[in-house]
Parts: sequence; C-alpha cells; structure tokens
Amino acid sequence: MLAVSAAVAALLLFAPSCSSATTKVAGATAIATGPGSEGSGVAGAPATAREGHPKSGRNAGASGLVFDQGPVARLPAAQVEAGVPHLRFNVALGDSAWRGPPDAPVTIVMFSDFECPYCGRGMQIVEMLEREYADQIRFVYKAFPMTAHRNALRAALMAQSAWAQDKFWPFHNLLLSQAGLDPAKLAAYAETAGLDMVRTETELEQLVFAPAVRRDIRQAKRLAIRSTPTFYINGRHVKGAQRVAIFRAIVDQEISLAKKWKLKGGPDLDVYRYATQHGYVQVRPMVEHRGLQPDRVYPVPLGASPSLGPQTALLTVVVFGDFQCPFCARANDLLHALRNQYSGQLRIVYKHVALPGHDLAFAAARASMAAHEQGEFWSFHDALYAKGARFDERDLERIAVELGLDLSAFPHGQRTGRYDAHIHEDIELGERLGVTGTPTFFVNGRPLEGAQPQLEFRMLFVEELERARSHLARGVAPRDLYASLTSG
Repeated sequence: MLAVSAAVAALLLFAPSCSSATTKVAGATAIATGPGSEGSGVAGAPATAREGHPKSGRNAGASGLVFDQGPVARLPAAQVEAGVPHLRFNVALGDSAWRGPPDAPVTIVMFSDFECPYCGRGMQIVEMLEREYADQIRFVYKAFPMTAHRNALRAALMAQSAWAQDKFWPFHNLLLSQAGLDPAKLAAYAETAGLDMVRTETELEQLVFAPAVRRDIRQAKRLAIRSTPTFYINGRHVKGAQRVAIFRAIVDQEISLAKKWKLKGGPDLDVYRYATQHGYVQVRPMVEHRGLQPDRVYPVPLGASPSLGPQTALLTVVVFGDFQCPFCARANDLLHALRNQYSGQLRIVYKHVALPGHDLAFAAARASMAAHEQGEFWSFHDALYAKGARFDERDLERIAVELGLDLSAFPHGQRTGRYDAHIHEDIELGERLGVTGTPTFFVNGRPLEGAQPQLEFRMLFVEELERARSHLARGVAPRDLYASLTSG
C-alpha cells in the first residue's frame, strides 16, 4: 500500500493505493521477542469474525476481553480469581492442524509463514521441545502468510489441502526446509508428501480452504500480530524464534501450573481451556487508527449511485474510487476480470472520492455523473480509467465526444455544480465509514483496502457467496439480500 490508512500497518492487509492519511500503530506487547519476518500486511483479506459469519456493526469474532496496550499489563479479574498467573490470550484452536496429545498440559500455537526463514528456525525449537517434553506438548499450526512473500498464501492453501488428506506434517516440513518456494517447488513438495495433486489443484481453483486460512489471518489481526513466527504457550505470547531456554522456562512453569490446576479441577481438566478461558481475545493498540475494522460488516448505503449488474446479485461490491488514482485504474481492470468470472452473481456500485492533491478528481467525478445522466456512466468510467490517471480537462470532453454524449448537457471543469451534492455525499459517506484512501471496496459490507490481487477478492467472495446463500435459504427475498447482509 502506498499509504492507505498506514495506521493499520499491524492490523490490516496492505495493497497499493492512494491515501489521504498516515499514522503509525504499535505492535502487540510480547513476553519476549526474537528474530522474525516483519511485514506491513498479510496475504488474505481482513473480514468476518466468529468461526463462521460476521455480525454487522460490531466485532463479530472478537466477543471477549480486549487488551489495551500500555505500560502496565493488567490481568482480568476472573483470571486472577481462577489462580491463573501471567498475561494470556485466548487463541481459539478451531479446526487447525495439530499434533500431540489432546490432553497435553502445554499447548503451543504458532502463527507461521512458509516463506519465512525464521519460521523454520522456530519449528526446530518446537521439535526440540517435543523431544524433551515427550507427551506433554500439543502443537497447533496457524496460517499467517505475509504479502511480501509471493508464494506464502498459495502454500498455506495447499497445506490445508494436505491436512484434509492426512499429509500435513510431511508437506509442512518440506515447506519449511528453506529450499525456496515457487509454484514448481510447491508442486514438487506436494508430490513428495504424497498429496493427490488432482484433488489439491481442484481445491486450489475452487478455494475450498480459503475460509480456514482467512479465519487464522483474522485471528492474527485481532491479536495485533505483525511478524512470524509468533507463539502462544498456553496463551502466553512469545514473539519470534527465541532462545530455546526461554521456551523451556515457560513450558516448565506451565507444566507445574497444570499439575496444581488438575489437583483442584480433577484429572480430566482441559488445561488449555482453563489457562486461556479468561484471556484476552483482542489487542487494542496504544494509538487508535482511523481505518476500517477487519471484523466488521459495514452498512454501506447504495443510494442513487451508478450500479452495474443485477440488483439481486449475491455479491455487491461498493467501490470508493478517485479517477486520478493510478491504483484505482489498476483495480478497474481486476473488476472487469471478476465480472467475467462471476457473471450474473456480481453487482458493482461506484462511490466518488476526490483526494487532496488530485486537482482534476472532482472535475472528473462531475463529468462521470453527467455521463451517468445520459446512461453512459460505465462507458465513461472505463474510458477515463483506461488513461491510467493521466488526463487533463480536455480529455473529459474528448471522451464525451467519443461516446456520442450530448455536449450541450455535458459539464466539465468547474462550470457547474449540478452534481456536487451527490459527489459530496459520497465523500462524506466515505469519511464516516473510515475510508482514508483509494481504492477501497466493500464486498457485501466487508472491507478490502487497496488494489488487491484477484485471489484476495476471490477468497472473500467464497465466504460471501456462502453467507448470501444462507440468507436466501432463510427466506430473504433476492431483492432484499444486500440490505439483509449489511444489516444488524
């Protein structure tokens, strides 16, 4: 991202965009820090929360205690009453890949990126601990692919396929062998691990495991994780591939605590649940950001904005764009490809943004609305974006001539304010929602910021198609679908 909402550097996916604001956010407080891959974002879009569908207008998957970063780490009162020391986070295990005894006294969760060299080092530490503390450690893998690592997201998706085929750990170990990753190596590793390649390729094409990877990424974002590897040992945060002595000290403490808890709660006590049930589920940075929240569904009104596609579409993408933004021009090409791929299922709605420093953006917005009045908004929109944000006022009229518009009714430059109320309404709406750069997208109300790769949209589309169909199955009328998806 050029700087769209740089305030969300630790929390939101970054992609190229034009921006109007820049702020910094501190990362999560850690018990200890060590070597790791740090990134401005992760591959895989932010969004839903709960292990399923999002709720509108609130943190759907972060229902629980929020840890406010600061000089003093306060333990929740319920945790203190339960006799559980140390700052802890309630990391949901869900259906993540795991190994070791399910009733082990110590559960180590590792957020990992298969292209991160430090994750290979971190895994060596985990394997050493597993040998030293035989049958006392359960290890859980969580996906956190960084955008800086071009093949990490594909590797994470393939790893989910390997888990479904009971081939996860051989494939996992090959990926972390640090022999480099590219599509050819991924395929070779998959074959070596014994994956059914026809099945794996089909699952990749259909993005069968996109929701699982996105769940891990959303959880990482809520915890303000910004680098890999990141560990949670019975909920205790350790950042990076630390010296093994640090891990041993924590594991020893947790084994001792588990014995005490079992004396009180009985031999069948779920130690991990007991240790983490009162822990924090979300980290709130010391410096709040103005950007969009990954766990929210935003009720974005469509109004009288230009719309392309059926009103009953399962997917409605609202675009906040600026005609003078080169990243918006790039994203428009992507939207064309998505419309072809999701024919009949996708509706695009356009909202105007005129960023400071883009002196022709407002004039271009006026001209596009004049074209809209003559039924040619999308033709004008596409022709203008085809110029890649390089145009002058004369180009606005040239495009109108090429489209055969009635020039007597076609305003350009600063000669009319006829459409200003509509444009200002769009701009003000974006400000209320927290849009700080372009392009910004809302897919059925769920935000994506910047000119994302096509895969990011498709991964979100998989979830939203399922959510839309579930609303229809409950009896929501197709014409009311968007309102239902974006309401409380």
